[in-house]
Amino acid sequence: MASKTGNDATRALRRRQELELRAVRAVEQAAGTVQEAQRRRREAVARLDQEVGAAAAAHGLAVAVLATVLRDDGLAADLTGVDVARVRSCRRGADGAAVRARIGELGEVLPRRRRTAVATSEPVPGDEGSGAAGAVSGGEGA
Repeated sequence: MASKTGNDATRALRRRQELELRAVRAVEQAAGTVQEAQRRRREAVARLDQEVGAAAAAHGLAVAVLATVLRDDGLAADLTGVDVARVRSCRRGADGAAVRARIGELGEVLPRRRRTAVATSEPVPGDEGSGAAGAVSGGEGA
């Protein structure tokens, strides 16, 4: 009887050891799965960070181009939904050549006309010395 009990105990111990070994292998496999998922997550986050960085740079360039074309940081801020400080930051941070190239792609920007007083000694046609009032009231024959 003692040998039968000893054999049963030995078999039970071996089954328990096999169970423990399978459990350890399952933990190792699960740990490997977790590490693989973490690696894929790091790669995905790095890829998305690059996309966000590129999109933010494109947005900054677009804001700088708009502010340059409008020549009014406040209006550019209102139109883009960012504050004036951000518009100015985009303008300072933008590469001038990239801004000019993007403006060239968008189309021709007409230069602003400067308002200057022009002194002429010749009378303006239709104005016979009556001053501005005559021109506003219709001039001759009114």
